[in-house]
Amino acid sequence: MLALFETIHSWIGGFTPDQTTRKVLNMSNVNYTPEMVKILEQNAPVDYAKAQDLAKQLDRGVRSIIAKCKREGIEYISKPAPAKKKAAATKVELVGAIAKALDCDADSLSGLEKSTGIALSNLLSNIS
Repeated sequence: MLALFETIHSWIGGFTPDQTTRKVLNMSNVNYTPEMVKILEQNAPVDYAKAQDLAKQLDRGVRSIIAKCKREGIEYISKPAPAKKKAAATKVELVGAIAKALDCDADSLSGLEKSTGIALSNLLSNIS
């Protein structure tokens, strides 16, 4: 690795890199010690609440804890996806239902579909 450093050093014309540059070139900066990884393994399976606690305990970010668990193969239980909304009736369907409730032709109510969905729902509930 020192040869790489010397090569890069010669390319930039003798510029003396500081300690940060040397860390980047040597990749010697370790974010998680083996003890920290052992703590993560002991707390498996990890969910979001545990990740928050571990983040405070290990002085790391929650996303960092989650990423490290996934990288190390430690089971992470993700949050369940939010439930999808039920498909609401379309405005055309509402106008058709209003026409049926009024016992008239849907074509005679042209332009009504441009109303808001809430207004059409209120109208249908008041007619029925």
